[in-house]
Amino acid sequence: MRLRLTILAAVALTASAHDLVLTAERTGAAVVIRAAYAGTEPCPFAPTEVFSPAGPKTEHQNGRTDRTGRFAFLPDQPGTWRVVVDDELGHRVEIQVPVTEGANLPLGGAQPVWQKALTGAALILGLTGGWYGWKRRPKPEPR
Repeated sequence: MRLRLTILAAVALTASAHDLVLTAERTGAAVVIRAAYAGTEPCPFAPTEVFSPAGPKTEHQNGRTDRTGRFAFLPDQPGTWRVVVDDELGHRVEIQVPVTEGANLPLGGAQPVWQKALTGAALILGLTGGWYGWKRRPKPEPR
């Protein structure tokens, strides 16, 4: 009986030592998720899914953690983001990541008006210079 309890305790300690733990850290506009077993040993190349507050059933992004157990994503709106990491060995963990309105959210492709005007002017000047340069090229001499 004592041997059984010792074996059971050893198995329980081993199992809890390999619990998958997720932590989230804000780095500028990105959120970096760190997946580790019992908080120390990295969980490399684990499938990861990110769900936005707007579509909690549809993936916003998916991929795998890197060799150090990290995965990064760029939230494009405030709210509670859900991240799921599954190491395909029986460990599946979910974390809720709150993103506030004041966070450095990426622009999502939107450009300020002055940048659009500058881009348009540069494009027009560049095309005009190319056209005049092509027109001024030396003509081949007839044979």
